[in-house]
Amino acid sequence: MKHPTITRLLCTLLALCLLCGALAACSKEQEVPDGYQYATCKGEYFLLFVPTQWTVNTESGVSGGCYALAEGTAVSMVEVPFDKPSVEGQADTTATLEDFFAAHMAEIASLKGYRVEKQFDNTSLGGYKAKDITYSATVGSDVYRYRQVLTKVSGRFFLFTYSSKEDSFDGWLDTVDEILENVEFIAYPFEGSEDTKKIPSVETPEDMKLVTGNDVAYRFFAPTSWVIGEADAAALVYASATDRSNVTVLGYAAPDGYSVADYWEDVQADYKDALKDYTLTAEPASSTMGGKRATIYEYTYSLSGVTYKCRQAICVYGYMIVVMTYTALPENYDAHLPEVEQMQQALTFRR
Repeated sequence: MKHPTITRLLCTLLALCLLCGALAACSKEQEVPDGYQYATCKGEYFLLFVPTQWTVNTESGVSGGCYALAEGTAVSMVEVPFDKPSVEGQADTTATLEDFFAAHMAEIASLKGYRVEKQFDNTSLGGYKAKDITYSATVGSDVYRYRQVLTKVSGRFFLFTYSSKEDSFDGWLDTVDEILENVEFIAYPFEGSEDTKKIPSVETPEDMKLVTGNDVAYRFFAPTSWVIGEADAAALVYASATDRSNVTVLGYAAPDGYSVADYWEDVQADYKDALKDYTLTAEPASSTMGGKRATIYEYTYSLSGVTYKCRQAICVYGYMIVVMTYTALPENYDAHLPEVEQMQQALTFRR
């Protein structure tokens, strides 16, 4: 007898293998492993973390994250409402981990091209006994490999899933082991607060302050005199209440092999279309940011009759294109340039 909850879950997990979710993660006041970020939905009885280079996916209602859309590399974790059906068709609340695993195995056996590779019956997840299985299946025209870990904690059943296309699966196993080692089960529902965006205690350069929290892959520092502002998805600081010369830092998910030059070619086409009087004012210059090779681009544009001058430092970090943008009125541009260069050199990546 197929369990309807598992059938619905299976469809959700297969869809997640093909989709990368939103950048915003739920969070909680909890120690975040270095180089990791929350990938946990509000209300869960566990904590799941993924590397800061990954994209978090929680808007779907399933905790998890992905690395690269092209690879289909993703992890997820869910609580599965499961009760062993009795002979009379009523729920039997004495269901065991073995019952849950057997029902799940019956479901995945129906997948196209299903083939078991490994199965371990005596592993653990978050300190609790678990079942661990690796198998492959065909989704569309591609073969995916999966590693799933199932456990029962305080009467609740949980399923962790790692998926990737067959050629890239083995390359991520060490990272997946780390993700599994960092899973924690909690007694009360995850609050989903914004506490991980609070400024952590880290070593800060002299006369500077930390702008970013544990929700991004980098540490962005700014002079103490600059004001931290609000910006959707970006870290933003500006010079003062009267001088709105500003610096933002933002990371963009990028395809494998995507370079700074590729990014600039794409974005410059948009600038030419969207920005009035867009003009490059200098040749691209080589630099560094966060220990990575970077390229500096400078340009001007006009908006509502006002001319602005911009400087963008761009580098590649993992799957991300990271962009630090400085925008100022031309008459203020040179005055803040030393501070902007200081911000660029102070930026570090968390892992």
